[in-house]
Amino acid sequence: MERVSLTSTSWKTAVAEPIEIRLKDTVRLVFVPTVVDNQKDKDACVKGHFVYQKKKKLDSWEDVREINLSQLKPAEGVKLELKSAELLFLLKKLADLYRIHRQDGIQRGSNQYVKLSGALEGLCNATDEDLRQFVELSSDNAIGTFKRIAKWLSSVEHSDKVVESLESLSADNIKQLNVVAGLTVLKKAFEVWINNQYSTDEEFWQRELTSNSFVLSQIFSFPVVVVKEKAYIGGKTFTNQGGNIVDFLYKNQMTSNPALIEIKTPSTQLISSPYRQTYNMSKELTGSTSQVLNYANSIIQDYYSVVGHETSIFGAYKPTCVVIIGNTSELDSPEKRKAFELYRNNLKDVQIVTFDELYGKVNSFIKLLENGN
Repeated sequence: MERVSLTSTSWKTAVAEPIEIRLKDTVRLVFVPTVVDNQKDKDACVKGHFVYQKKKKLDSWEDVREINLSQLKPAEGVKLELKSAELLFLLKKLADLYRIHRQDGIQRGSNQYVKLSGALEGLCNATDEDLRQFVELSSDNAIGTFKRIAKWLSSVEHSDKVVESLESLSADNIKQLNVVAGLTVLKKAFEVWINNQYSTDEEFWQRELTSNSFVLSQIFSFPVVVVKEKAYIGGKTFTNQGGNIVDFLYKNQMTSNPALIEIKTPSTQLISSPYRQTYNMSKELTGSTSQVLNYANSIIQDYYSVVGHETSIFGAYKPTCVVIIGNTSELDSPEKRKAFELYRNNLKDVQIVTFDELYGKVNSFIKLLENGN
């Protein structure tokens, strides 16, 4: 992109870089422009002079001795001829300076301006009403354009420029951007749930909840951070066999107490066969409950062999245990719902959460943000 540099020389003047009109190895013709605040005629804001320069091939440019026009004799004159292409080039460069002054006036210090293409210039000059109509009347194009801009903004290469720009926004503007960004992430996660709620692939859910760890963090009433997924938490024998691997290891951000999360799939069975006037829980549910309790015991017993000297990673006081399993749509009768709720609410040390309950919280956040907007 073309750039224009201006350096102020006073509160009402600024000099620009010389405009090369004609250039050869040893001679060149330049126009040296000065932008001015002309109080008598604000449109007449650029003045300047032509300079004819010469040099040897390895030397710097030097001005040719000036001709004093006042000393010309009758019938004498000086002719400075510009070719049509040279004149057009000069006029375009001067037009840029007129445009800069019209928009910014004289700015103190040294400033650099980038000449935008027609499309970008139109975007920069667009009013709020122009942008609103663009989004409403040309939604597909608007969304495509926004995606490209958002992708550019998310690039680490441009992060400093983005932060610098955001610092100039008001608190309300930044809050609104956070709402929009949060909605986008939440809706994307919820869409994955809608499209895969019958998936029996446990590894798929492991990957998805790893990518969107905020979904799991909603389970807790305290702030948490991810320590590791597929974390070793002890349990090996003296022959170095076995060992316990929990799906997700979180910790309380304030106290460092660990939280162990074991996941199954939305299609994992919750209820088993009827027993008299109630129902047994499935072996998958009872097995997962026993499994995560065993993990909690293991991480306490083998704490120092797991963390070594890095005790700041997490503590091991009384681990919080969670099992993510099944779907409440399976509970299609009052008796099944009663049996399930009695089972999980009487578990003292394990929290049972179904996948649809987990993603139901995501949907609640979406509605909350949309209504707040």
